[in-house]
Amino acid sequence: MVFGVIVDGRSFYTAVLSVVVVMIVSGIVSPHISIKVLEANGLLWVSLLTLGFMSARAFSSILHAELYELLSARVTGSIGLGFILLSYILYSISPPILYPAIKLLEGFSAGLFWPLMQTLLVVGVDKNWRSRWLSIYFLVGNISGYAGYQIGSLIIQFWGSDKILYTGIIIGLIYLLLYIIISPSTRYSVEKRGKISFKTILWETRRIPALIPLVFLVGGVNGLLKDYLFAYAKVLTGYSEAVLRNYWSIAGYIGLTLSILFSHMLEAQGHTKTVLVISITAILSVIILPITTNPVIVFTIITLCIIGTRTLRPILRGLASNKTSKPEIGIALINSLANISAGITPFLIALVSIII
Repeated sequence: MVFGVIVDGRSFYTAVLSVVVVMIVSGIVSPHISIKVLEANGLLWVSLLTLGFMSARAFSSILHAELYELLSARVTGSIGLGFILLSYILYSISPPILYPAIKLLEGFSAGLFWPLMQTLLVVGVDKNWRSRWLSIYFLVGNISGYAGYQIGSLIIQFWGSDKILYTGIIIGLIYLLLYIIISPSTRYSVEKRGKISFKTILWETRRIPALIPLVFLVGGVNGLLKDYLFAYAKVLTGYSEAVLRNYWSIAGYIGLTLSILFSHMLEAQGHTKTVLVISITAILSVIILPITTNPVIVFTIITLCIIGTRTLRPILRGLASNKTSKPEIGIALINSLANISAGITPFLIALVSIII
């Protein structure tokens, strides 16, 4: 049945293999970057990692559609992967104080590479199966990312933390060469829906005033989960990076499983209010973190945050698409506000904690 829905095997398998390999490598490297910055420069500098990454990704995401039509998937993907690999090389030869600047390059690369992989997946399967396969794609990506955390823990225990970046560089280089071989040399025509101006997005906010605080909350906590909370968990628990990675991946797996369960409750049984209350409560549990150092409580809260963000993001997109003048404007609005919040929330929290 699976093979019956695949209409372009090269595109499909490139997308699936890429999300597995690149997310594993990201899971190996990214936590180590956060810890190195924490130890050298503190939490405020850690927050700049997320701010730089999100800002650069937002910028390159604007360019990706035109680039896909100008260059082939092979060339565009190779550029994205090449820049990711270059950022890892720069991490290995630069002091941690420069890591937020390097994150700009990594974020720019991500904004080029990941939308292309989603395009390849969509092109590679029958149109009636696209939504389902995109859900599977994101699930596989999340699992691969958490697996990368655990692989990184093993690398630290057996080879030492100084081998983390070198491992990422070696795997990245091997996969870049493999990508050049297996990826399609096709230019894709990206569907044009008309440009959505920033002014239009701002104007549409009047249609969803009740959703905006929740969007900023979800986006902010999602931004905290990217770099800040991993480093903050080390401050609270005092665990080594290797131990911290294992606990974080366990929290991730549990959070991912329960978020799927809640999403099923919403779709199959219509428990909208129940799911919303549980998810919002789960996200708000993050305010307890500063008053506890108990590792069980710390990682329970992280699990709850993962559940809340992963459950609420599709709900918010769905609500906004129904309330705005066009569905794509609603989705663009939610994504824009959430990305802004994801970038600035860790920085603001770190800044306030210093002042207080």
